[in-house]
Amino acid sequence: MLETIEIGRRTGVRVVASHIKAKGVAYWGSSASAIQLIQRARDEGVRVWADQYPYPTSGTDGNTVLVPRWALQDEQAQRPADARPPAEVLEERLRDPETAALIRMDIAHEIGRRGGADRVVVFEYPNDAYVGRNLAEIAAERGDDPVEAAIALQLEGDRTRRGGGRFRGFSMSEMDVENYAAQPWVATASDGGIGWPGDGPVHPRFYGTFPRKIRHYALTVGALSVESAIRAQTSLPARIMGLADRGEIREGYWADLVVFDLETIADRATFMDPHQHSAGIDHVLVNGEFVVRDGEILMALPGRVIASRRGGRPAA
Repeated sequence: MLETIEIGRRTGVRVVASHIKAKGVAYWGSSASAIQLIQRARDEGVRVWADQYPYPTSGTDGNTVLVPRWALQDEQAQRPADARPPAEVLEERLRDPETAALIRMDIAHEIGRRGGADRVVVFEYPNDAYVGRNLAEIAAERGDDPVEAAIALQLEGDRTRRGGGRFRGFSMSEMDVENYAAQPWVATASDGGIGWPGDGPVHPRFYGTFPRKIRHYALTVGALSVESAIRAQTSLPARIMGLADRGEIREGYWADLVVFDLETIADRATFMDPHQHSAGIDHVLVNGEFVVRDGEILMALPGRVIASRRGGRPAA
């Protein structure tokens, strides 16, 4: 954060702390100091903003791995194609007591960094009985501690895949997510690409980011007002990017419009089933053309690539 602010201070350019978050239990609560730093810089005239996706977990595909990379990498292989499966490499390293102790210490650190075994969830695994459950539950069922359970998941799962399966760590505190959401200089960003049912695992932010900011953080939690939530995903990012004719409903502006029902708008994408469109979105227009009408996606493509324009109104 200090580096981003200093770049803005020295150059005078607009800078954005993108994907602003406090990831890892050691950093929970650090949003307060980060917010103070940014606000102080803004008060001094530094043009610094931030953006966030409103979820307590990161990573698009849920590839959290608790076993350290060094313990799974076949250093003897001359080519990647010759490398032994991660599980086989791990078995060999566990036979050495000193190396095994280091591996277990690193796993324990990674579990703790993510907030504990109950915050690491299995999303894909050869044993379906483990899918949807967290590491603490699996460890208790096995009669193991979480570290031994993590090792077992690697050795008993997909032996060719780091970790043995697909896992997601919920390593951010909702307190920090809410603190960042409340700041008037934090824009909403999905950090997502184009998702489509059947494309494989994606983060639910691909589908639910913007309705979630309204439903959960404004209407349910009350971290910010509905008006502020809408501004954070319309006029604010347009102003940050220097787009002077988008992001607001004004004469002469491009007609990028969303008509939604405040009573029903909600994200429906979940971490286990992310390919779900949000509820309560009645109509969407891009450049004045319907792309969603009466809740139906029309597959119209009226959008165009745009570039930031110098001289736009400064962000508020």
